[in-house]
Amino acid sequence: MFTVIIEFRTSTPYPIQLANALTESCDVALLLPHNFPEKLLHGIKPEVRFETFHMPRVRYPTNWWMMYQLSRRIAQFHPDVVHVTAWYPWLTLSRLFFRRFRMIATVHDVHRHPGDAETWPLPDVLYRWQWRGARHIIVHATTAKEELIREHAVAEQKISVIPIGAYDLYQQKGTATFPEQPHTILFFGRIWAYKGLQHLIEAEPIITREVPDAKIVIAGTGEPFEKYEQMMINKDRFVVYNQRIPDEMVAELFQTAGIVVLPYLEASQSGVIPVAYAFGKPVVATTVGGIPDIVAHGETGYLVPPGDTASLAQAIIALLTHDEQRQAMGLKALEKSRTELSWADVAQKTLGVYENVVHSTK
Repeated sequence: MFTVIIEFRTSTPYPIQLANALTESCDVALLLPHNFPEKLLHGIKPEVRFETFHMPRVRYPTNWWMMYQLSRRIAQFHPDVVHVTAWYPWLTLSRLFFRRFRMIATVHDVHRHPGDAETWPLPDVLYRWQWRGARHIIVHATTAKEELIREHAVAEQKISVIPIGAYDLYQQKGTATFPEQPHTILFFGRIWAYKGLQHLIEAEPIITREVPDAKIVIAGTGEPFEKYEQMMINKDRFVVYNQRIPDEMVAELFQTAGIVVLPYLEASQSGVIPVAYAFGKPVVATTVGGIPDIVAHGETGYLVPPGDTASLAQAIIALLTHDEQRQAMGLKALEKSRTELSWADVAQKTLGVYENVVHSTK
């Protein structure tokens, strides 16, 4: 079995960890954008046939040429399957170049998030076409599968649910270690209204009334941050990194955190939770999308209703004030990252998809 994995995002460990794990069972070529972070590239196993391609800005028409050249390079590998691990608008617009391949699409989000419409100002029909040319679709949660079946009439047998593996690539050999600060709360990732950060900010006075030395670390970028600053009652309780977080900083943020909080109002799944689990951190998250699929309430963290500031605050307080419970949940999270969220398990399930696609088209 020979697979070519293509990734169009420029800052995710997902394709690297998947490719590394798949080399135990098949041959893999990995194609990544030229500006992929060096630190993550160092984690690619020698067994992976790795190449980069130059990706122009999304609005440039030279993307046509890039996609054509990419299709020609893929053809030289003579792959059994081609696995696209993230959608790119020009992939939709240049589908004819890829019709000769057995395409598999990983669909991270069936619907665009509210903030995505500003980042990718394109008609929704183009977004929905990300899975139209695929022989099989991989999603990360049962809710996403149900949405594809119910709202887009995709055949059930064409969809597989495979979780995101635990992102332990951030713990590469040589990564510095930092002591945990038990009363530190971490919010990590994109900052848009649907991420519910406002509810964590509103919860701060309730939290610090019970845990006076609690600190909330906000790390990420998105919409203008001024409105969130204006919500803060006790600004000295917050540490803000309103920027794209460099990969070398990720390990420090997660190691020093006592807990990781995801107060989302809407979500398909989360790439933050697998990182938290890999670092042995319990989470407080909301019952939206596929998050309940990977957060075992009372075992690897707590689940609360979206938009419920009081419940969010109480769950955070419960973890910050019970060290043994927090540590036990962290160990459960770490165990989950090494078992059902291990990349070995993810790779075997993904390989099963490849084999089914190949056998069904022979």
